[in-house]
Amino acid sequence: MPDSTKYPIVTAKTALIATAGIGLLCIFVRQRARILSLLSSYRNPLNKRQITVIDNLDECQRVVDTLKNHCQAYKVLGFDCEWVTVGGTRRPVALLQLSSSKGLCALFRLCNLRQIPQGLRDILEDDNVIKVGVCPQDDAQKLSLDYGVGVASTFDLRFLAALTNQPAAGLAKMAKSVLNVDLEKSWRTACSDWEAPALSEKQLRYAADDALVAVKIFEKLFDKYEQRPFWKLSSTQLVSAQEKLEPFLDMRFKDTFANQLVKMKTSGISKIIPPIGKKAKQKSVQTRSICTRAKALYDNCLLQAPDGDLLCTIDAKKAQWYVAQNLAATVATNPLTVRLNFEPSGRAVGDVGRYYQTPKENRCVVCGRDDALSRKNVVPREYRKYFPVIMKSHTSHDVLLLCTHCHQLSNIYDLRMRMKLAQKCDAPFVKSEKAAKYIELPEIKQVQSAARALLQIKNNIPAERRNKLMEILLNYFQQDEITAEILEEASNLHTTRNNENYCNHGEKVVEMYQNELGGLCVLEKMWRQHFLETMKPKYLPELWSVDHNADRLEIRAKEGRVEKEDLIVAGLDTAKLTETDEDIGKLA
Repeated sequence: MPDSTKYPIVTAKTALIATAGIGLLCIFVRQRARILSLLSSYRNPLNKRQITVIDNLDECQRVVDTLKNHCQAYKVLGFDCEWVTVGGTRRPVALLQLSSSKGLCALFRLCNLRQIPQGLRDILEDDNVIKVGVCPQDDAQKLSLDYGVGVASTFDLRFLAALTNQPAAGLAKMAKSVLNVDLEKSWRTACSDWEAPALSEKQLRYAADDALVAVKIFEKLFDKYEQRPFWKLSSTQLVSAQEKLEPFLDMRFKDTFANQLVKMKTSGISKIIPPIGKKAKQKSVQTRSICTRAKALYDNCLLQAPDGDLLCTIDAKKAQWYVAQNLAATVATNPLTVRLNFEPSGRAVGDVGRYYQTPKENRCVVCGRDDALSRKNVVPREYRKYFPVIMKSHTSHDVLLLCTHCHQLSNIYDLRMRMKLAQKCDAPFVKSEKAAKYIELPEIKQVQSAARALLQIKNNIPAERRNKLMEILLNYFQQDEITAEILEEASNLHTTRNNENYCNHGEKVVEMYQNELGGLCVLEKMWRQHFLETMKPKYLPELWSVDHNADRLEIRAKEGRVEKEDLIVAGLDTAKLTETDEDIGKLA
């Protein structure tokens, strides 16, 4: 007879296997969409693309609404642009490609739309939607120059490749290594006519695949970066991506990668990543637009009135200048303190005065870093230089210290603010007819070039080419022959003319706020508030205020040290200030 004691063991094993099977089945049922999507993506994610071409505004809004709906679940879009180059000159972006994780490939024919509609502009400027690709910042810059839109939260896929120990290569190579997809990258298609009346099937696939592959590479690499088990993966959420990838958003891979690695190592954001290439070395980033200071900005030397009352802190060079000019005497050396020998025009009053008396720290006001610092003009100089003199003096309040990374990020945010001001004040900030001070005259330029060629290298020009150049000159001057005098005149022709529609962006914005939009203090406050909201500084100087200049001018008005016209330009209530002055006079 069989041993009956074995049956309970067999039964227990069977129950355990059955339980495990049921558990796996439950996981499959609950995550079947994700699992099937992963299997499909592994085969070829491009097979599920849904290409939609947008030629008109009505169709544009419908597709944008669908993209926004897809972004509710997964806030990432594949992003790319195509354009045409004629005679070495790039024409405005002709095609904008956006692809959602669900496979919708929206191809916006900007050459037909002639603008970026508000709905599309909103999704491009949305900070919460990450636009992924290879070198997406370059395409974003082209859109900014051509259509005045600031593309927010661009992300170069090569950062994520490096974070996951994948080759940080071009889009086609990453498509092969990450997705096992062969991406068609024919130069003939890439350089084809993207402004053609109708795009070919080959062009449509090429454009759509670039955007869709980008978002699929992001999905795969980000899942790997998170290192989560597959049953915890969810295509409906991207909670941690924005936070974890924040240091890389709107950053150029080539210019900032080494700097970001150093920052990540020191701050513990991520694991140490091996350098790219055998001989790759980490080196500090050098940018042409942002120059770091070789010495501290704040020396925190003290400037006193003749009676010893503290007026403000100043730098050592300014303190030494006062002494050298016999305008002050040194009364202490630690800290360096100089005392004026004449009565200043005003004394420190209220929080405005205390701000200038308070010592400042030499560190980034955003992140606290104390090296590689540069000056940041919170109210950009392109606007400030058109302010009246009284609002251009004592502007150190709006000069803050930022590290290179925070400075670059702040400049990106500032671009969006400039675009909004350009639209509000009808003051073009980008390439347009109004933005050019001079208009190039191609016909005159051709005549000038022909004359200079004949003057300088006549003997080295083939006969056929020389005859064509002479023909250009004969047609322009309507002469039977070209003399040496005509050649000299032609070589000195002016090839541009003044643009009567020219509009200086900064000057126009200042003029609009000065005359129609509430005064220059409103413009100042907008820029300061913009800096606070976008950069969220943690280490601002004590008593720094968005109303600083308005408060300073009110104090001056009460002391009778400001003209009424300046108060009007600033947008302050002159009637109230005048009434206050009269009351003070009566009391006196």
